[in-house]
Amino acid sequence: MFIVMVVMGWAWRTRESLPFITRPFQLIATPIESVSSRMVAAISSVTHIVQISLKNRIEWEALESQNATLQKKSIHYDEVVAENKRLKELLDFRDSHPSYQLVAAAVISRDYGTWSNTMMINVGSQHGITKNMPVVTPKGIVGVVVDVYRDSSRVQLLTDPRTSIGAIVQRAESRVSSVVRGNGNIPTEPQFVNIAKDADILVGDTLVTSGFSSIYPKGIPIGTIVSIHQRDSDFVKYAVIRPAVDFSRLEEVFVIVQATMEMSTEVPQVEPKLVPQTQRDKVEGVKGAAAL
Repeated sequence: MFIVMVVMGWAWRTRESLPFITRPFQLIATPIESVSSRMVAAISSVTHIVQISLKNRIEWEALESQNATLQKKSIHYDEVVAENKRLKELLDFRDSHPSYQLVAAAVISRDYGTWSNTMMINVGSQHGITKNMPVVTPKGIVGVVVDVYRDSSRVQLLTDPRTSIGAIVQRAESRVSSVVRGNGNIPTEPQFVNIAKDADILVGDTLVTSGFSSIYPKGIPIGTIVSIHQRDSDFVKYAVIRPAVDFSRLEEVFVIVQATMEMSTEVPQVEPKLVPQTQRDKVEGVKGAAAL
């Protein structure tokens, strides 16, 4: 084998001078070399493609992980911003109502149905909470505490059919007062009921607590009148209101533990609004000049 290898090596080095030996050998070797070269090129190409694919896959997974991290940070940032906004509103409300002794609470559960609309908050008797304390947000009335436990309380919402709140029209030229009640048929639409047929109320009027009860201080927003309903045979009418509070988004509330007499008897200062006679006639059907 050694002699054969030496002879083949010598023959290859002297292939130009010994064509009768090298030429047949080259004719045989050329196709093999061509096929081998193609196979090596194909394998190299496939290997390159696989390497690029693996590299792209790794980069894609890294980018996907980075994107997920950024999304989490963005969601967390948005949540922090929303929470800061809510807390700022609560602090501003507390600062603007020094006559209210307030206890902050978080909503921990909700029970919204046809026959009852209540929620649970995370403060109870050990925080000084008792029954019949009003619950509010910076936007307006939420409801009243009906059950008290050591670390939690149940709040009956404004939209509960059992709820009745003394209300008064905030518009200075009206000041019509009556009662807002929850609507069992449509919980999202409480009603301003038992209003005299010729009473001066208009769509868009804002209702606030009248202060005629021992539960709710005067002047807290309740909602806005969105429609007025009456029949010719009735001596009274009622209005559907849109609550000032969005109950589907409640997260933090205040319980009014105590309100001083000075605050509870204060009459809100509202700039008188002139109501055109045509609008009054259209809504009320009452003839005569508008009271200013």
